[in-house]
Parts: sequence; C-alpha cells; structure tokens
Amino acid sequence: MRQRSIVVAICLVVVCMGCASTQRGATTKGTVSGGRYQSPLNNFIIEIPNWPGLKIQDENDNMGGRVSLHGDFGSLWAITYLRLPVDSESYLKDNEERDNAYSGFLKNFALPSVFRQAFPATQIVHEEFLGEGENRAYFAVVSIPEGSALVDVLRDKRFDSVRGLLIFDKHGFMYMLESEMNSAFSRVDDPSSLDSQQLESSQSALKRLKDSVVFK
Repeated sequence: MRQRSIVVAICLVVVCMGCASTQRGATTKGTVSGGRYQSPLNNFIIEIPNWPGLKIQDENDNMGGRVSLHGDFGSLWAITYLRLPVDSESYLKDNEERDNAYSGFLKNFALPSVFRQAFPATQIVHEEFLGEGENRAYFAVVSIPEGSALVDVLRDKRFDSVRGLLIFDKHGFMYMLESEMNSAFSRVDDPSSLDSQQLESSQSALKRLKDSVVFK
C-alpha cells in the first residue's frame, strides 16, 4: 500500500510548463550567480559548465521542477526534481521499495511527463541499479529520436539524443540527473546495443555531474 501511495503521488504531480530559456547570466526562475545555478526551491546548487553557447532552461512549481543546460556542440546536463511525500523517509529505508520507487519515478512519471510529452518515441534501452546504502541509485539510458540539439544538415533533421540517467533521493526530494551521450565529441551509433565502455563512460559522467551538485 505504501508503494502504491508514493507512485500515485509521483504520477499526480504536474510541474508547471512556463519554461524560461536564457543565455548564461540572464533571467531564470532559479538564481544564476558566481558560476552556479541555485534552484527556485533552494534544494540544490549546481556548478555551471563552461560550454560554448551555454543556454539554461528551467521550470518549477512548489512541488518540483527541472533545469537543463545546453551547449552548442550537443552537450546537455539536466536535473529533474520532485518533492517526496512527508512519510517517504521511513518508506525508502526498505531496499526493495526504494528500488521500486526509483525505477517507478522514471517509468511512471519522467518517461510519460518529461520525455514522451515532447518525443513520443522515447524508449528505455538500458537499466540497472548501482551502489548500496546512501549511494544507491538507478541508472538508465533512454533513446530519444530526433531529440538532440544538433542538426544533421544533410538530412535537415535533428540527430537522435541518447541520455544517461541517474535517479536517487536526497533530503526529501527525488532527483533525476541527465547527461547526453550523443554529442559532437562522442557518437552512439546503436543505442540498443551499448557496450560496457559506453555504459561506464555515461556512469562516470553522471557521477561527475552529481559531485558538482550541492544538495540542501
């Protein structure tokens, strides 16, 4: 019953879609200062990467939100966050239920509400759990047809996006970190058959992203 209640809570949250798209240092709903972005709910701060043509997009309501950082060469970081029910701390101490909540966040909330709303053909192509205890996280890779910021000029269409995801909870929030695997600097030819090196590279990129975030 408790698992059902937390999944329902996740599915019922509707994050407002009044998105602000800005250049570095321009107005966002969050605060951009000193090379860092602070979320409007004051639950995390992230170091801003030094990417050419960096753009920041963010959106939020009082239950959660999302910030994404894009570079000219297809680089992307994103953080989606959702406030958990007040009784979630005791619930998430159970290993099996915690894992169900992490995977459920992607499959029941993020996949339909974050990805498929804009890109209906988005698919999960890999998933596994990493770490134990406080370091436990759910790692997944999604393939997003024509979801990249890069354009294939020969075909006049966007490249496919392949994103590594890392989902975990921290201080009363569920988080999903994203890092683009398919950019001008690295190509994923077949997301349905990722090799161990590609998966390890994505996991390392997500770990660096997580280490750059201060959670409050």
